[in-house]
Amino acid sequence: MIVQGFTTRLYSDVKSYGLEQFAYSVKSNPLLTDELNIRHFTMNDVNRLNENMRHIRLVNENIPTCYIAENKEKTPVFRQWLFKYDQNHRVKNYFGGIFPELQSDEALLEGGFTHDKFRGLRIMAKGILNILDLEENKDINRFITFVDITNIASIKGLQRAGFTAFCIRHEKWRFFRRKVFFSPISSEEKSMYSSLLVTTSN
Repeated sequence: MIVQGFTTRLYSDVKSYGLEQFAYSVKSNPLLTDELNIRHFTMNDVNRLNENMRHIRLVNENIPTCYIAENKEKTPVFRQWLFKYDQNHRVKNYFGGIFPELQSDEALLEGGFTHDKFRGLRIMAKGILNILDLEENKDINRFITFVDITNIASIKGLQRAGFTAFCIRHEKWRFFRRKVFFSPISSEEKSMYSSLLVTTSN
């Protein structure tokens, strides 16, 4: 992992899909469910998803808001951060400007993680939809997130949750210097994304 991180920062080009979802379509998604309970993350939840301390730096940063999805047995199955407009400055300081600045009716999803024993059950899509549907998030009209174009499992999970692609984020590392910029999706990239499209019934 250390070697991979070193290599990435030495020389790499990473592309991510920028994905969006609008509040008006959340209620109509059949994966919105009462099977899960959504609550705020606490420090007692560290490693309860078998995440091997993944995202522990972000946990320690304590930027609101991190959510936990529990099943009917009160077992944590999914974790997701949702950042709002008032966290723009803290998000930029932590992530180094890899996300566009949020408008007052927008929120950013980041750091989603599903318990390994519950993968393949559409927990990611169900958890995200239930988080978006929370009363405390009713002030948000547009939700965005970014996912590496090679992360097929996450892309399909987000598609099931109703997210569609709206841009490409480019991260270029050259000798430990990072340049980030955003571009419209090309026809080739649109074709690649469309080939991954799933329905909530698949």
